[in-house]
Amino acid sequence: MSSATDTPTISVIIPIYNESEMIPSLLEKLAEVARGLSRYQWELVMVDDGSSDDSVEKIERERRIFPGGIVVRRFSRNFGHQAALMAGLQKASGEAIIFIDADLQDPPELFSTFLSHYEKGCDVVYGIREQREATAALKLAYKLFYFLFQQMAEVNIPLDAGDFGLISRRTANIIRSMSEQDLLLRGLRCWVGFKQVGVPYARPKRAAGETKYTLRKLMSLAGSAFFGYSTLPLRISTGLGCGAVGLALIYGAYVLYGKITLNANPPGWTSLMLVVLALSGTQLISVGILGEYISRIYKQTLNRPLYVIENDRVL
Repeated sequence: MSSATDTPTISVIIPIYNESEMIPSLLEKLAEVARGLSRYQWELVMVDDGSSDDSVEKIERERRIFPGGIVVRRFSRNFGHQAALMAGLQKASGEAIIFIDADLQDPPELFSTFLSHYEKGCDVVYGIREQREATAALKLAYKLFYFLFQQMAEVNIPLDAGDFGLISRRTANIIRSMSEQDLLLRGLRCWVGFKQVGVPYARPKRAAGETKYTLRKLMSLAGSAFFGYSTLPLRISTGLGCGAVGLALIYGAYVLYGKITLNANPPGWTSLMLVVLALSGTQLISVGILGEYISRIYKQTLNRPLYVIENDRVL
């Protein structure tokens, strides 16, 4: 969407889930950035992910703060952060689309840098979290996740790159055409390809409220990453099975040797139990890995919509 003067429109997609406390400061910060980048028209696509507070009402009351257009999409219930990003993408009309969370941990001031790279021909510009405010255990978990993910994934997904970033219209159109049930936007944009660049930044604490990403949601996101972008877990289960069979053959040879040479079964009830437990554990791990892939196939074949829109409003 552009005006008669062909001023390009930039869409900013913001998932909202119980962020009433953040709405005024979020709109003020985005308004400040938009005024500094007046060569563009600005559109906010704010997707309410089933909030139980007055987030939507607060957006309506504070709408005057932001000088551009605002579209509010309201889910019928909570469908998740990634579904909210996709719902915003389906509605966004800009030549370029920026994704940012409502907590302002990702600085809108980087929009200028993102757009500078976009104007130079980059289709994907993503933020790289060089520093983040979190507990030591959580930082270690993030580093381990991104390291393992980069080693396992069949596409090159940068370390510490979240959803915060910009994509071009042609990249957006390709992602919009996909019908995946287990979404991971940062994986899809890397899979698409085209010219991509990372922008490092330090991620501060939340200005208000609490994080909405619980441990359960983080684990679910990790599962979507590992099982959606790699078949390595299946090959690992095959390797475990082959290793278990090898150990069983070695132990069998040991038992036969004792029977033939000593005319007696070698003592070893404990070692036998260890072998049985190892084989059983390997089988259960392999079945669990296979089940993860089958569950994703099952959800994909159901072909349910990713989300249900209660209403759309243009403010």
